[in-house]
Amino acid sequence: MTEQNLSPREKQLLRRLAAGKTDRQIAAKLGGTIDQISDQRKRLLKKLRITSQV
Repeated sequence: MTEQNLSPREKQLLRRLAAGKTDRQIAAKLGGTIDQISDQRKRLLKKLRITSQV
């Protein structure tokens, strides 16, 4: 999986997750609900084959 395979929205989300932002903080910055961000995060982690978050 390369960065080229990620949508612009997924890249934004990934950058914020890597910076330690919460779903609530990401939703406030990018727009959308906390539930939407949570779902997008889960799909992104699955797409990247990440099985756990620390």
